[in-house]
Amino acid sequence: MEALHNHQIHSTVPRYIRQRRWWLLPLLLWLGGSFLYFHLHLLTLREQTMAIAIEGARNMFRMVELTRNWNSSHGGVYVPVAANAQPNPYLEHPRRDITTTDGMALTMINPAYMTRLIGEMSESESGTVFRLTSLKPIRPANRPDDWEAMQLRRFETGVTESWSVENKGELPQLRYMAPLLVKESCLACHGNQGYRVGDIRGGISVTQAYAPIEAAVLKHRTELLATTAGTCLLVALLAWRLLEVLRRRWFELAAKIEEVDATHRQLLQSEKLAGIGQLAAGVAHEINNPVGFVNSNLGTLGNYSQQMITLLEKCRAGQASESDFAAADFDYLRRDLLELLNESREGLGRVKRIVADLKDFSRVDHAEAQEFDVNAGIESTLNVLSNELKYKATVIREFGELPPLHCIGAQLNQVAMNLLLNAAHAIAEHGTITVRTGHDATHVWFEVADTGCGMTPEIMQHIFEPFYTTRPVGKGTGLGLALSYDIVHKHGGEIRVSSQPGEGSCFRVSLPRTDTASVS
Repeated sequence: MEALHNHQIHSTVPRYIRQRRWWLLPLLLWLGGSFLYFHLHLLTLREQTMAIAIEGARNMFRMVELTRNWNSSHGGVYVPVAANAQPNPYLEHPRRDITTTDGMALTMINPAYMTRLIGEMSESESGTVFRLTSLKPIRPANRPDDWEAMQLRRFETGVTESWSVENKGELPQLRYMAPLLVKESCLACHGNQGYRVGDIRGGISVTQAYAPIEAAVLKHRTELLATTAGTCLLVALLAWRLLEVLRRRWFELAAKIEEVDATHRQLLQSEKLAGIGQLAAGVAHEINNPVGFVNSNLGTLGNYSQQMITLLEKCRAGQASESDFAAADFDYLRRDLLELLNESREGLGRVKRIVADLKDFSRVDHAEAQEFDVNAGIESTLNVLSNELKYKATVIREFGELPPLHCIGAQLNQVAMNLLLNAAHAIAEHGTITVRTGHDATHVWFEVADTGCGMTPEIMQHIFEPFYTTRPVGKGTGLGLALSYDIVHKHGGEIRVSSQPGEGSCFRVSLPRTDTASVS
């Protein structure tokens, strides 16, 4: 029995709460979401780090370009000739080399030469390389490598800048390049090459080590992985703990609900037993009357039989006299015997009818839904309750012709009994109870109306609630109408009430004609 009780409790708990393996699904989703977050965050980090590095290279290009423009706007600058500033053999200019009045030798540094000198200084100090290159270089060393040549050709198609990570040996490098446009000041040196203002003369590439950028990304990646893994594990453990608490609470709630349901069933059974007790009292009274006079008649028949046996024994012994036969009065015995037998037969027939009505009322042999005659069911209920009702009210029957109803007859009889008893209890002195039946295109209905005390709107709001009753304490459980409401709704119908204080009440039960759904 305990195993069955536990099974019922388990069956009320959802499977995804009851069976822990279902918890793995949200945990796997959480792990997948965490991994996706880690992956997307790492991609974003790489993009942002790359964007910062590219912006740095772009700014370097702009500084070099500004320096070149300044140089070009002044027609070149002169610096003392030194080991790192020798005259430019590729510069054709009449004043490339000059000597000051005090004898100092100066050489002209044009924009291209200055770009190369800045690039050499930057490479020696920071490792970042600036390189001036062109598809038509004047200085052979300025010829582009394969990557630079590809970017220069792309610039001619409209691309404004390029970058990528390239491997040079085992060390990756970030390379950036942007085009140089021909300006008016550039034509002094490059006009003989056929350039016009606005043409792409070449470009400046910026190359810097990518390893520091990758190291920063890897460091943050390790930190992010540790943080994500720790958060994921902590949330998973916390979620599992919360699910365990939820599971335990759900089982406790299911157990409480089962206890409430069991108590409710017991109370409903008590209400049914109370109704059966009232029926038993009425049936006992109805049966006692015919049984009483049948018993009395049997006593009289026993006396008559004893007299007849005594007379027959005397006759057989030859001791009977005329006075014995005169005392027997056979004419009277014949008449009285027939009357006693007829009365006893009528009494037993009355008992038989009461038992038949009680059987029709309970329908114990038909516990499942089937075709049911509502009028016959109400009639049998009235017969069973006749002793309860006859002292309280005159019952008026207004039955219409009804189609058979697919339902559980015993349960509808229970509803009719509850409504009739409720009507009888509402009548203080002798009144009237009217029972009507009828139907329309979709429903079969029956009404129980009384001339009792009636109800206020406040009371009517609660009459179908379990345990609500207006009767004195100990006189009712308040479950009769609640049970009736439950039965009617299980059959797909509805029960309504209209009432006015001092004018009685009318309960109407309406059930669908064509409903063949299984009810219980």
